[in-house]
Amino acid sequence: MRAQLQRLLTHPDFSATPQRCAFLSYVVEEYLAGRGDLIKGVSIAMSVFGRDETFDQQVDPIVRMEARRLRQDIDGYYAGPGRDDPLRLSIPKGGYTPRFERVTPAEQATPAPEALHVKPLAPKRFVFAGLGVVAVAALSALMWGLVVGSSASDRSRPEKMLPQGPVMAVLPFETLGDGPSFFAEGITQQLTSELARFRDLWVLPLGSGQRQAQSGTDLQSLRSEFNAEFALEGSVVDKGDRILLSARLIDLNNQRYIWVNDYSVGSAPKEIYAAQDEIIRDVIGKLAGKYGVLTQNAMRIAARTPPSNRDAYDCVLSYYSYQISIDLARHPTIMNCIQRSLEQSPDYAEAWAVLSNLYLQQIRFGLSGDRQEIIAAAEAASRRAVELDPSLAAGHLMQANARFVRGDIEGFRKAGHVAVGLSPNDGAILAHFGMRLAFSGAWDEGLALVDRAIAFNPVHPHWYHFPRVFYEFDQGNYQRALAVLDQIDMPNFLWTPLWSAALHANLGQMEEAQASLNELLRQQPNFAAQADSILAIWQLGERFEQKLLGSLQLAGLVFEDS
Repeated sequence: MRAQLQRLLTHPDFSATPQRCAFLSYVVEEYLAGRGDLIKGVSIAMSVFGRDETFDQQVDPIVRMEARRLRQDIDGYYAGPGRDDPLRLSIPKGGYTPRFERVTPAEQATPAPEALHVKPLAPKRFVFAGLGVVAVAALSALMWGLVVGSSASDRSRPEKMLPQGPVMAVLPFETLGDGPSFFAEGITQQLTSELARFRDLWVLPLGSGQRQAQSGTDLQSLRSEFNAEFALEGSVVDKGDRILLSARLIDLNNQRYIWVNDYSVGSAPKEIYAAQDEIIRDVIGKLAGKYGVLTQNAMRIAARTPPSNRDAYDCVLSYYSYQISIDLARHPTIMNCIQRSLEQSPDYAEAWAVLSNLYLQQIRFGLSGDRQEIIAAAEAASRRAVELDPSLAAGHLMQANARFVRGDIEGFRKAGHVAVGLSPNDGAILAHFGMRLAFSGAWDEGLALVDRAIAFNPVHPHWYHFPRVFYEFDQGNYQRALAVLDQIDMPNFLWTPLWSAALHANLGQMEEAQASLNELLRQQPNFAAQADSILAIWQLGERFEQKLLGSLQLAGLVFEDS
């Protein structure tokens, strides 16, 4: 049992902060000493969090809040790198006593098709906290050699580096005056852990930022020493009855602030801990993910690069740029770019994941190819992504999408929840999974996830709004559905004229319905013949499909058997 505890604590992808690691160590050691029944919130607060005998968990929720986060850390570990561990450690809800369960070894995965047989190499990530200066310096130097590498001899090595995205440092948030230092420390640690969940961000060790801050060195040395492109800094100020937290993102290339936001919370510990998660979600939602501030510039550069000159990371960014509008005329170019990127970097897990979705779009939007062959290729690509990087949320998401297409709703939900557990603040993950949950009949659950994705970042793909159009149509609220549709700027996407035709027809606005139908048939001349198969992939149910097809028929669509 201690060996399993150490396996979690020392694994680089176990994202718990040092305090939560101490929390976990304490409850396990107490359990192994036979004192499991004595593990209470008060004892944890005093032994782990430095509280005294006056601790009142009704006023100070630190143990309850950190226990919830620790359970998420543990779930994320077992969903990814710990999935094959023989012993599973958990802390069941309702208490703090740990549980150990033996796990039956899972069947080995079915080998991928011959074309997918390449040597696996999962990307390495380096996130360290609470290290001494000497240890940090050594580890930072090691990371520099492994991740960035600058010498000519390194560049001439035959081994291929996996594609990487922006490199950033999270600097320790400062406590100004008599503000609560635990708030600044907690925000710093949690931001580092959450940012590290995004596989295309390379987060420097927390200690490297501490070393810079303590030495007073110019931030530009982060760029020269570690090749960092961004630094996230912040401060906490006590304003009496309120605590003001300011977060600021610095572009180290231009030496200027590119994002700043302030947060005001109540000064009571209970209010601070309750607000901390909301602040983390907001910062992560605005900065990280494919549509966050950190990747917007890289996406613009990739868009300006000729397709033949794009590297693997550029191709993946181009895919996410394409996903904003899903202009199907770009699909062949994006597909070709991703396939070429895998020739360059066959171990690039995220490229396999997005390739899976591009395959499914061929049948999702009636493009071309044999349905069963395409689904098999999509499944193989998503499986390859997970084999290469078990902690890649996008890989599990695409496995969920492939199962959804086959109608395996239970398997879809299972893989989707793994994806969300691995990256709970990634809007793209939430939107994909939430949309399909809604379409499968779980409207409330699915739309709640989609609404979270929309709230995370105002710069999100407009297709995030389509599930609400589907829902309002299902409820018979045609005017409300049309109001949502009017907010979607995706003129070259199949669903836009389709829903415009259906909704206007139900509202008796036949001129608008006919014009939208003409546009639908311009984009998809064979839609009437393909309608059943296109709609079937979305698992909407026969009643919904017949209602939608009837609306299109009302708009003037002529089906072959009518």
